[in-house]
Amino acid sequence: MHASNTIIEGNKFVSSDNQLVAARRPVRCDMADQVTSYIPLVEPASLEDLSQISNELKLGIAEHENKDYLEVVNGWLKSCDGLRLIEEETVPVLYPRIPGVKPARKDNPHNAWATKVTIKGEDSGLLAGKTVAIKDNVFVAGTPLTNGSKIWEGYTPEFDGTVVTRILQAGGTILGKSTCESQCFSGNSFTSASGPVLNPADRTRSAGGSSSGSAALVAAGEVDMAIGGDQGGSIRLPSSWCGCVGLKPTFGLVPVTGSLGMEPSVDHLGPMASNVTDVAKLLEVIAGYDGGRDHRQNPHVTIPKYSQLLKGDLTGVKLGYVKEGYEHATPGVKSAMADVITLMTNCGAVVEEVSIPLHLQCGPLFTIMLASFYRSMIECNVQPPGYNELYCVSAMQHFKQAFKSRAHDVSPTIKAVSLFGEYLKRKDGSMLVGRTMNCRSVLRRAYNDMLEKYDALIMPTIPFVAAKLPAAELTPAEFVKQTLFNTGNTSPFNLSGHPALTINVGNVPPEDADPMKLDDATKLPVGLQIVCKHYEEVKLLDIAFGVEKIMAQGSKSSS
Repeated sequence: MHASNTIIEGNKFVSSDNQLVAARRPVRCDMADQVTSYIPLVEPASLEDLSQISNELKLGIAEHENKDYLEVVNGWLKSCDGLRLIEEETVPVLYPRIPGVKPARKDNPHNAWATKVTIKGEDSGLLAGKTVAIKDNVFVAGTPLTNGSKIWEGYTPEFDGTVVTRILQAGGTILGKSTCESQCFSGNSFTSASGPVLNPADRTRSAGGSSSGSAALVAAGEVDMAIGGDQGGSIRLPSSWCGCVGLKPTFGLVPVTGSLGMEPSVDHLGPMASNVTDVAKLLEVIAGYDGGRDHRQNPHVTIPKYSQLLKGDLTGVKLGYVKEGYEHATPGVKSAMADVITLMTNCGAVVEEVSIPLHLQCGPLFTIMLASFYRSMIECNVQPPGYNELYCVSAMQHFKQAFKSRAHDVSPTIKAVSLFGEYLKRKDGSMLVGRTMNCRSVLRRAYNDMLEKYDALIMPTIPFVAAKLPAAELTPAEFVKQTLFNTGNTSPFNLSGHPALTINVGNVPPEDADPMKLDDATKLPVGLQIVCKHYEEVKLLDIAFGVEKIMAQGSKSSS
């Protein structure tokens, strides 16, 4: 085949020097073909089109001016066709694989796998011998992506997310995509189009969301590590309820290139594992500047050898126990917190109660941000324009077409967010969102001021243990309530961008257990959330490592 007649289309791979190359749009290389079979990228506007837009926007264009504006607009539209002559950036797919498959139910007891696919990385590296699950909002080339929603059925990414490539380059072996909640919009684990994800500690209970499958797979021992995403707690919530270690890194530390987010100012990807050392290793691999493909990143941040800096010595470490984060906790969670605080102080840590009133006032901020989520996820087809970053054009195109033809397939929560976002836009414009963004800097300072006095802040990750999975039939109001009820201690740090980690600090009976049968009740994990200053992941991981050590010692002495 002559190169000049080649068409490279999105969602297809072509061999180039024995390397798979991904392309995100048609690229025609023969100028003669373009001239003889010219199809504009956007069809020309008509007078009726512009008249309608003018009336809707109340531009006050006189009738005799319409042809002038039509000439200008269509001139610009024709200029857009020059985009065909400029080659877009493509991302090489470096490691061979075959398309993934949905495992049989018997091989997927917690419904935690969205797709199984084995991709072998390098023979050596920091993650050599480690198995990894990738949350199903992250691109794995050639493997279907569902993002937990029917709206994404039929979409297959053509390139790997940056975190996927880095894991493979570090010797990790990817075993598949983990189930996530519908468009990542739930702190519970019942909203995925494939059905509820079950908590390995008690299959009648929620695994937490939205990285539900990642946490369940780690907790069940099916993988060593997993990638999660976190916009309101979605790494920490399931890690807490499943008893794992989960880290939401500092905002921008880990690139989100090649993933579906919710809103650029709160999107995070991060590591999940059964222990702090593996979380540190995975962070060490996935963190760092992505060559300008993620506009939120600081190019001057140096990534330490996190896994080599773990000492776990809590002597002299000052911890602020946030009153507003624990005062509404259940007795069982408060008891677990008291026990771990005693262990930490016995090891030389200094723990003092502190008050940050703004911590309890984040609800309105996060609620108003839903309007920004709507703009990013729905209006802008999952990736808002105007940023210097790598755009996932095939994903944008898929969502635009799918939402136009079957918006009814989105979850009740997404429907409610769409109604709220559109209504607020029409009534308020973006002023409330603007005020909220201004308040976020005030919130950030409130935490920073306290972190000037303490090495870290601590609180329960969730003030209660894993809830029962809800009934199959819910009203829209009940559905929405069940998705957003457990984020009070986690979402503030998505708004502020601080690194926050959860680690299991014990297991307690659930509050709904029969008081006459507490000895027989399944005890459920309790997570301790630790928060440090921006880019202080070394300190954060070391404190968590110290907690892990004293918990292990405590369990040995009790046995």
